[in-house]
Amino acid sequence: MHWNSVRKDGNEGEEDPDPFIKYLLQTILAAYRDFEDRVALVDEKLPAIEMVRRAVYNKIGKFTKSEVMELCPTISKASVENSIKQLVEQGLLLKHGSGRSTFYTRSDI
Repeated sequence: MHWNSVRKDGNEGEEDPDPFIKYLLQTILAAYRDFEDRVALVDEKLPAIEMVRRAVYNKIGKFTKSEVMELCPTISKASVENSIKQLVEQGLLLKHGSGRSTFYTRSDI
């Protein structure tokens, strides 16, 4: 018997679509929430460093410069790099590694 081959009334046969529908709706909701967070970052006209600060504030664990650039599509690569450098100098971010293997973490976690 397959995990969803039992109907709500307990009879075998028709598959119950509820688990799939719930999963699909949760995925759509998560996508909308992520979209809303990204629009909020882009919506306001903020200095580059503030946009980067807000973007990394929502990150948990390690992240790369490319991930920050993805979260801040309205600012240039150079602005992201400069902002990350300033945040490292201010002690808000910690830099790990060098070159292509560089990643960052928040210092407050």
